[in-house]
Amino acid sequence: MEWQKIANTVGGIAGAVAPLLTGPVGLAVSIGSQIAGALGTENTPEAVAAELKNNPDAALKLQQWAHEEREQIRQANIELQKIALEEYKADLNDRQNARTNNKDHWMPSTLTILLFVLFSAVLAALFYGPDIERNRDLIVYLVGNLFVLLANAAAFWLSATKSSNDKDKLMNLMQKGAVK
Repeated sequence: MEWQKIANTVGGIAGAVAPLLTGPVGLAVSIGSQIAGALGTENTPEAVAAELKNNPDAALKLQQWAHEEREQIRQANIELQKIALEEYKADLNDRQNARTNNKDHWMPSTLTILLFVLFSAVLAALFYGPDIERNRDLIVYLVGNLFVLLANAAAFWLSATKSSNDKDKLMNLMQKGAVK
């Protein structure tokens, strides 16, 4: 069993700890080890889960530990947010570099046009094909896959998504918090 598997159980008792158990492996193992130490159990997710299930006092011990270590837990949660932000920045940088590097190349625009033509052809087959009912499942499958590819191609060119705007707002808030 992994520490992530007991995050819901632990989260029901000490909510701020649950995200740490589902985060990066090193952080999850570190927090899990501290929880095991606070409960006086073996340093395994199974032992912690069994203790929380079988011993009513274990929940109280876990809450006390979380209260005593709240600053460390808060810092660990901030670290998780920083890791997520860095991953997003790397992904955003990768996409931006792809756009910059391929700005004048013929391949991205050709692929986008080809995807649009394929998508249109499949839709035309769906509505005007001779034996639609027999091929319906195949057409639905192709439309689903081509739509995702077409949406990704459009995102490559437009790159203005709600999640991008939300991340920008989050980055600004974090920078303001770091300045204070």
